[in-house]
Amino acid sequence: MSSEKRSVKNIILPISIGAISLVIGLWLSQQMLLNNNDTKIPKNLDATVLPNARVLAGFNLINHDKQPFTEEQLKGQWSFLFFGFTNCPDVCPTTLKVMQSVWKTLPTKPGEVGHPKLYFVSVDPDRDKTEIIKSYIQYFHTEFIGVTGKANELDKLTNQIGILYGYDDKSDGSDLEYTVNHSAQLILIDPRGRMRAVISPPHIAKTIAANFQTIRTFYGDE
Repeated sequence: MSSEKRSVKNIILPISIGAISLVIGLWLSQQMLLNNNDTKIPKNLDATVLPNARVLAGFNLINHDKQPFTEEQLKGQWSFLFFGFTNCPDVCPTTLKVMQSVWKTLPTKPGEVGHPKLYFVSVDPDRDKTEIIKSYIQYFHTEFIGVTGKANELDKLTNQIGILYGYDDKSDGSDLEYTVNHSAQLILIDPRGRMRAVISPPHIAKTIAANFQTIRTFYGDE
């Protein structure tokens, strides 16, 4: 590929990701507001909170240690889900750096009540094998957990949440030089394994940490 074409692609990819994220964020906001009951959600947040949390079920993935990752692993603590791929040039590393700062800001420590987990779910299973994901995600924080799996199982999860992704320049699978467009939202899961909130970009560490603490206090840790 020529340097000119590469530079154009480097411009187009962030724009595509940003456009996808904006559309999804607006759609989710509208859908949630349709069912909004002001007595059931905390006020004044830079996040879209679901007044009626969405139950997640029926997906079978693996974490970066090749252990099962299903809806059961989302129960018992608050969790953040972020979807991306390890070859991502900007959105993924930027967001994970933000979440690294969030972890430093949180008042809780690992093992304490209310301390969340972060799962980085790769939507590029052809290239992102478990050992690659583990090395990638733990560069940002040793607590962060990578997740992957078969495409049809990934779709079972992303379809429930409203995450979109797609491939550019990917044909028969033999060419590994392709890019992935994907949503950039953070998904907050409550301790009952339900989708509770969506946090859309731009992501700011102090804002995310404050919003999480407000949501956690409002709904509790059970």
